[in-house]
Amino acid sequence: MLQILGKFPREPFAVACSGGVDSMVLVDMLRKFPKYSFKLLYFNHGTEHGSEAETFLTEFSNKSGISLEIGRISQKMPQKGSPEEFWRTERYKFLEQFNLPIATAHNLTDCVETWLFSSIRGVPKIIPYRRNQVFRPFLMVSKTEINEWASRNCVEYVQDPSNGDTDYTRNLIRHELMPNVLKINPGIESMLRKMIRVRGI
Repeated sequence: MLQILGKFPREPFAVACSGGVDSMVLVDMLRKFPKYSFKLLYFNHGTEHGSEAETFLTEFSNKSGISLEIGRISQKMPQKGSPEEFWRTERYKFLEQFNLPIATAHNLTDCVETWLFSSIRGVPKIIPYRRNQVFRPFLMVSKTEINEWASRNCVEYVQDPSNGDTDYTRNLIRHELMPNVLKINPGIESMLRKMIRVRGI
């Protein structure tokens, strides 16, 4: 079983689900515990992959019987600024419409990448367990553990091809910086896990 931070609500809640491996593993794990009542929230960023993921999740919702609500970009992307930041802001605007707890599948590897990126900019930051009604139960779970769960339990998901595009800062850190960081400090995930544990929830 994956190491969960905090507890899932007893009352109905939602899972912010992209259709990717992280969020689909979270959904798969929750489905093994019928006591939890939850629905899926998907935000379509208006990309080609966004339509593919929406179709995948709609079919998954119909097969599984788990309710799905969909949000979409409602304005044009500004000419200046980061697309990643624009999408993140729009996504959280959508999530904040719901008056219920919302779980996301941010994981330990995401925490390491965020910590590295923010440290380079001079303000080291750890992804918090909670932001308003959003909580992140997978912060102690590595990407390797998530992929192993997906393989072991035959979890279906869709891959976003833009995840390999190093024009995005997050991907540049993930694909080019992280391999070298792990050579220098193979225990960096263990270090961040301890920091998260100390901070608590």
